Parts: sequence; C-alpha cells; structure tokens
Amino acid sequence: PMRSQMIYPDGGPVWCSPTSVSMILAHWGRNVTVPDAARGTFDRVYDGTGNWPFNAAYAATQGMRAFITRLPSLAQAERFTAAGIPLAVSLGWKAGELPGAALPTSSGHLMVLTGFDAQGNPVLNDPAAPSDAGVRRTYPRAAFEKLWLTHSGGLSYVIAPPGTRLP
Repeated sequence: PMRSQMIYPDGGPVWCSPTSVSMILAHWGRNVTVPDAARGTFDRVYDGTGNWPFNAAYAATQGMRAFITRLPSLAQAERFTAAGIPLAVSLGWKAGELPGAALPTSSGHLMVLTGFDAQGNPVLNDPAAPSDAGVRRTYPRAAFEKLWLTHSGGLSYVIAPPGTRLP
C-alpha cells in the first residue's frame, strides 16, 4: 500500500523510515499505522526514527523476520522483488540527480522498492510524496542505482514473515 509520511504534522518530513516499514508490514498483512510505527522505532539516544536497526527490530516485534543488509546491485534487489519481497532502500541525492523525485534533494531518505517496470526501471513507494496517491514513482535505473549504491552502499531492510524463502 502507498503511504505518505508528509500527511502527519508531528513528524512527516522525518518519518521516511517508519513509513517505509509500515508499508512493508501492511504488504504482509500487518496493518500498523505510520504514527504507531514512528512511536515503535523512536530511538531516544538518536532522537529520531531513522535508526536502521531500530526499524528492523520494530518489524520483528510485529512477527516478522527483519534484518539490514547491503546489496551490491539493483540486479540483486530484483531477485527479492521478483520473489514478492519489497525492500526499504536508503539513498541520498542533490538537486537534479533523481528525476521525478518527491523531494528536490535529500541527505538520506528511505523508500520501498516494490518492483521494476518493463524497461527495468525501479518502481518505488516514495513516502515523501505530499499525499498517499502520489507515493508510487518510477525512477531511471542508472541514476537510482548510482545514488543508492553511492549514498548507502546498497542498504536495504529485508522484512518478511518467518519461513519466507529469501533469494
């Protein structure tokens, strides 16, 4: 499901990680609201909801197998989405580097990779959209992959029910 972080006045601009987790949990039938996910992932020491291990740990409290990993390429990520496993991915970009992005720039942003279009471009649920209806985005593959690998080294949250066969 498509969920925007921006519709929440208490934390919209900084809730990309828990919003991404809530979308993946809902994909698996765990309907957790974005504010509940934000409360569950809040790290008092970090003073925010963007601590990657906290987000994976929160997904685990919802009965999921969850871990953080780095994938070497979008080809590897394609194996997960082809198996029906969406991934939360982290990237950053400067103005003009990510055509069609919901944000003009970002020093670090999480979104959910849901699959690929017929041309091989990544299809994502980008929670920075101003509304739920605008969350689905397709980005140019080469630009997206470069930004993802350069910014976070291919960081991905893998969240799936226990026993799900991983690629």
